[in-house]
Amino acid sequence: MIALIRGEMIKVRTTRTALGFALTILALTLLWVLLSLLTGDPTTLEDKRTAINVSPLPLAIPLLLFGIVGATGEYRHRTLAPAVLIAPDRVRLTLARLIAYMLTALAIAVVVVALTLLIALPLLSSADGPDLGGDDFQRMIFGTLIASVLSVALGVGVGLLVKNQVAAVIGTLVWIMIGVQLIQLIDDDLPNYTTPPATVALGGSLDSEVSWSQGLVVMLAWTAVFLILGLLADQRRDID
Repeated sequence: MIALIRGEMIKVRTTRTALGFALTILALTLLWVLLSLLTGDPTTLEDKRTAINVSPLPLAIPLLLFGIVGATGEYRHRTLAPAVLIAPDRVRLTLARLIAYMLTALAIAVVVVALTLLIALPLLSSADGPDLGGDDFQRMIFGTLIASVLSVALGVGVGLLVKNQVAAVIGTLVWIMIGVQLIQLIDDDLPNYTTPPATVALGGSLDSEVSWSQGLVVMLAWTAVFLILGLLADQRRDID
């Protein structure tokens, strides 16, 4: 299993996809934090928590798409057959790929958190209003790392289930941008059980109907559901 994980990590490191997503995430993080702190003029605790909450846009969505692209890449480029010849157990191969992407997401998240704090701490120290406490930073740091790992794992699950890369990416974006809003017409509370509010909560925002612990449960539940369904669907497919 360790050899399979190493092999998948080599694939991640040697492809431009991972580098492209990492650079995009870092750029979005830099833009998010600077705009939030320099143009938003945060003076309340919630404003400041929101300014350093990089879980939703800079991290969760790109990592979700990264997981989808990683899971569907073998199908798109028709490289699954050679991989299965090396590792006939497709469950072990898929789990190795999942772990590799989760480790990559964790590494990216650590850099993003460090960059966020490096930029935000000096700017927040000179801002008006109450200062953020240690609990705020701990919630942001651990929540961001957890949201990142679960987001990429969820993306892998979606990719395994859908298989078609374009359909999975477009469908995911449509759901995030439109679908979550539409279900609010059915019940105002329904969006609280979806992943976008969950990542916001995990990132440290407290001005929400979703608590930190509820956000964690929602992310874990959706990730588990899609990974299980994805693994089951993947086992039933023929190898092209």
